[in-house]
Amino acid sequence: MLSPVAAYILLPMKRFKCAISQAVAIALIGTAVAFIFNAFSANGISPFRKIADVPVVEDEQAGGEAGAASEAIRVIDLDRFREIVDSHGVVIDARTAADYSEGHVPGAILLDYYEFRRNFDSVAPYLDFENEITIYCSGPVCEDSELLAMELFARGYTKILVFKGGFEAWEEAGMPVERE
Repeated sequence: MLSPVAAYILLPMKRFKCAISQAVAIALIGTAVAFIFNAFSANGISPFRKIADVPVVEDEQAGGEAGAASEAIRVIDLDRFREIVDSHGVVIDARTAADYSEGHVPGAILLDYYEFRRNFDSVAPYLDFENEITIYCSGPVCEDSELLAMELFARGYTKILVFKGGFEAWEEAGMPVERE
């Protein structure tokens, strides 16, 4: 039989051990459910997939000519981006559908990077392996355009341009904006 002092100390320790084992069990079950959901989700992320390690270069370094650097993703400036938009080149908006509907570059096609697997098949008919594809997202700190560019590069589209200024720079320059 335990003394009252020992019982006073040991009883909370038993409760603490029980709480810890329950927390570990909940964390393991939650992780298992998350992996199962991810495996069956249309936008699930493959933990074993490696995105191609493609160099990203400034357009001037690549020669600035159409098709000049087919083994790199080229970053372009506002003037070059405007030329592409004015000539009705293929332009992809990598932002969310909500951002796209609030305003986007005229003629841009929505392909949210985070919805890529779900929406790629509906956008693929507009893409051509032989022509340039230009991608933009929110602004200079947004990486979604580069991530989307790497996804497309891995699928064989090698003539990819990224406008790092994004919609923010486009709008600040007073360029035309389409709204839904």
